[in-house]
Amino acid sequence: MTNSNLERALFLVFVFAFVIPITTPLLGSVSATSLTFTRAPSNYDMQTGAFTLASQLTNDSPSGHGRVCVMFDYFIFNAQAGQTLQAQVQSAGNKVSYMILNSPSGLYRFQNSNCGYGNWGPVEGFTSQTTINWVAPSDGQYVIIFLTNGFYSGKVFFTPQ
Repeated sequence: MTNSNLERALFLVFVFAFVIPITTPLLGSVSATSLTFTRAPSNYDMQTGAFTLASQLTNDSPSGHGRVCVMFDYFIFNAQAGQTLQAQVQSAGNKVSYMILNSPSGLYRFQNSNCGYGNWGPVEGFTSQTTINWVAPSDGQYVIIFLTNGFYSGKVFFTPQ
């Protein structure tokens, strides 16, 4: 089995056998359900909310010489219209940004973009502790991507409430 096939197989085992039971209480008029996270970074610590940005985009242009231009990692979650994602976020150093995409296909486009350039919607940055308050516009699957320009090996903290 090649390395990429092994990674895909491990990812599927993780998604189907170990769906991360992170829940967040609902604020609003939707029934008392919680967000379901179906993917988290592989090094996510559920006790502390800490993880590192383990994926990267590189500048593969002739003048870029394969330099890391974006470090990122992401969570995938399901939400119903009106449901709220409320979470505390913080970085252990550099400015880290986050953006919420309205489908996993947006994640694919981001991963295959030129160093993350594109019209992704609002991108919010933080260094100190910040609260995310985001309301799902419709039922669906969403992706929250945490990213920083260039190489970054520090910790990011994401704790849904």
